Amino acid sequence: MNIYQQKFYWKIILLVLALIIIATSLYYNNALASKLAEEERKKVELYGDTQEILGNMWEKAKEENCEPDSEFTNYLLEIIKGNTTIPVIIEDEKGRVTQQANLGVESKVISYKDSCFLADELKDMKGAGYPPVEINITAEKKHQLYYNDSTLLKQLRWYPYIQLGIIGAFLLISYLAFSAARRAEQNQVWVGMARETAHQLGTPLSSLSAWIDLLQLNEDENVQQVSEEMVKDTARLELIADRFSKIGSKPKLEEHDLKEQLLKTMNYVKRRAAKKIKFSDNFGSINQVAAKFSPPLLDWVVENLLKNALDAMGGEGSIHVNLEEKGNDYIIDVSDTGHGIKGNFNDVFKPGFSTKKRGWGLGLSLSKRIVEEYHKGKIFVHKSTVGKGTTFRIQLPK
Repeated sequence: MNIYQQKFYWKIILLVLALIIIATSLYYNNALASKLAEEERKKVELYGDTQEILGNMWEKAKEENCEPDSEFTNYLLEIIKGNTTIPVIIEDEKGRVTQQANLGVESKVISYKDSCFLADELKDMKGAGYPPVEINITAEKKHQLYYNDSTLLKQLRWYPYIQLGIIGAFLLISYLAFSAARRAEQNQVWVGMARETAHQLGTPLSSLSAWIDLLQLNEDENVQQVSEEMVKDTARLELIADRFSKIGSKPKLEEHDLKEQLLKTMNYVKRRAAKKIKFSDNFGSINQVAAKFSPPLLDWVVENLLKNALDAMGGEGSIHVNLEEKGNDYIIDVSDTGHGIKGNFNDVFKPGFSTKKRGWGLGLSLSKRIVEEYHKGKIFVHKSTVGKGTTFRIQLPK
């Protein structure tokens, strides 16, 4: 299991744990809200019973033409006044609002100026799903007591969602900040490694150049052949050192012939490929293509793609390079008839990811950096089918 598979599994585990925490939090909060709703129901029933007792006392006092027990009446009124949080509306048998409490506005305003407001509040209470409390003052007078959640209960229901939203926003901002810091650190590592590699190659190259000059003074034919090959290898090493030095610093993009550069790179790889590998392109019908790029770095990218194609085919197959102009971009497609890519296409560009036993997994990662950061273009797997082949696409802005 490679580091990216481990990272994927850790993400899954953390996601599952986060979902468990969220589900537990919501369940616990809903349980508390349900208990509070039950308590409010009991208070509303007490409120209704008190209203019923008080109403019956007044009805009986009217019939008997006397005053009700003032002490008991005051006690009942204190119970009614004790409800300061739960919104309630009492409706008589004819659908008229007889009493209201805790609607958030003064009773005078409701009673005399805003009957529409009362109607809307009553509609909301009826739609809240709570069954009304019946108040039977007499056999002829039956009232319905409707109510809704108190402000505290509403806040308790919304609290976990607001809390989770704030935590989620904080985690997202933290993740983006840490990701930016990690990318900056990785960039510094890339730059440091590239500069150090270029520096380390510079010293032996200078020494090799001196030894080659010394060998060329020898007129022996065999020595001359050896020195010629050493010149070629030294030139190659100098090119590699130049590439690393340009990765370590922002390269200067100049206008060059893109078609000529691609042909040059293809011919270099073709001379070193197996005889059963067939190379083809569509450059014959294309005129000179002027584009701004860094030749050593773009060569490196295309060379990486071609070498990966060779490795994917195992010594037999075909490679096709296509160049076309589309909108504001130049499109370069490198296609092969190899074994294709399994899994997520984006993984192949991650540092350290490789399907080769001896691969370092840096070629495509460096290619992505060169194309996207230095040339402001794009590189991605355009299409791939297991057992049939892969096409990598490079988009370079004009």
